[in-house]
Amino acid sequence: MRPRRIVLNALTTFGQTLGTAATLFFLYRFLIHSLGIERLGIWSLALATTSVVWLANQGFSTSLVKFVAKYAAGEKPEDVSLLIQTAIIAIAVALGAVSIGLYPGARWLLRLVLPAKSLPEACAILPLAIVSLWLTVLEGLLQAALSGHELIAECNYLEMAGSLSYLLLAFVFVPRHGLVGLACAQVSQAAVILATTWFLLRRRVPKLPIVPRQWSRAHFRELAAYGFHFQVITASQALREPVTKALITKFGGLACTGLYDLAARAVITLRELIVQANQVLIPTIADLHERDPESIPVVYRDSYRLVFFFAVPAFASLAVASPLISRLWIGHYDPIFVDFVAILSLGWLVNVLANPSYVVALGTGALRWVSVGCISTVILNATLGFLAGHFATASGIGGVAVACASAFSLAVGYAIVLSAHHIERRVSFSQLLPEESTKILAASVVAALVLLPIVCSRASGMTVSGNVTTALLLTLVVIPVWLHPMRRRVLHWVLSRVPS
Repeated sequence: MRPRRIVLNALTTFGQTLGTAATLFFLYRFLIHSLGIERLGIWSLALATTSVVWLANQGFSTSLVKFVAKYAAGEKPEDVSLLIQTAIIAIAVALGAVSIGLYPGARWLLRLVLPAKSLPEACAILPLAIVSLWLTVLEGLLQAALSGHELIAECNYLEMAGSLSYLLLAFVFVPRHGLVGLACAQVSQAAVILATTWFLLRRRVPKLPIVPRQWSRAHFRELAAYGFHFQVITASQALREPVTKALITKFGGLACTGLYDLAARAVITLRELIVQANQVLIPTIADLHERDPESIPVVYRDSYRLVFFFAVPAFASLAVASPLISRLWIGHYDPIFVDFVAILSLGWLVNVLANPSYVVALGTGALRWVSVGCISTVILNATLGFLAGHFATASGIGGVAVACASAFSLAVGYAIVLSAHHIERRVSFSQLLPEESTKILAASVVAALVLLPIVCSRASGMTVSGNVTTALLLTLVVIPVWLHPMRRRVLHWVLSRVPS
């Protein structure tokens, strides 16, 4: 049953991420026409300033996946129930404290970086943004408990339903209430998905009460001990994006922040398509760590080769297609958007290639070097971002310079994670470039280098010749992917395990 469950989890994760990407495309296109790019920048910045709420959750969320998998494998339903209740109570209390202290700090940050005319609207949506993230954090915790039972497919169905309902609610509320309506749509969607997730979890764990009320100090310590390093990881990840957007707003303006948010959504959505399917291995590796640790290096090698096969041509193709994406999404060719996509693609490519080692670290609990890499990222991001924005503002490219610093810091941090995994586990660095994928790498590099003159010359993505050039460059990437033996292996692997 496990191979089929892993395949189902991976396929539904891919489908959910693809569905979310499609929903975001229509949502942001609608918001650009309804609100304008500057007001979209206000929404993006408000969410970024409140994203620190995630700090109260992520360590426990990952711990819950690991230990629910452990106790479920040991057939200990009482421990599973007590573990989940302890995590929910702890996070609910922590979230309350963090949210109360967050509001004045977020207002101060908005006042620091926003022009005076935009401040009232940003402050009006701030409380709703905090409530929305509070509900989403609790929802993520419950879904982590489902994931610990390897019910990731069920989580994906919930996420797809949530994305679609968010889009529909935005269509209803935004024309009448603007940004406040968008915030109300997100709060309503999060509340419904939270209630539904709790209902599904109680069906899986019948010993759970209607309202969590049991607390275990021993289970709390177990969760906290494992979650400490991941909490550090989460803190660095949560702080990186608000700092980046604040610096882009300061040195590039609100419109630049809106374009950066669009580009980041496109790049991160592609990243999620590749990474989330790989994340389903976390409970599997946690189980293997208990039963058969010798098989983990084989899992790592195969997952890295698969990620490399997908990631390198995918990010190259996204950069090549960015002028066309700009035309379809924004309504016209925007050179700054194209620059952001190319810059972020480089940084996030390193992050994606490091993901198999990251997953192994989460499954085994060896998180020290992941923490070091993420801390390095957040320090470099703030320092280099400020310096780059400050010195490049006079040239009119302050926002782009900040994005370059952000992508560079991201790449450095996850290069540390990847290198440490290979050194500590004595994995040959030659595995970083799979022999069968050299043609894919060469084609992707050539396509990206051909794209650079187009980006630098600000060639219009709306011309027939521009679209033909894009199609030719994408063909250059697609051909070696189609001829790669991994394509046939993946297709055979999926079809042989999907139930008829």
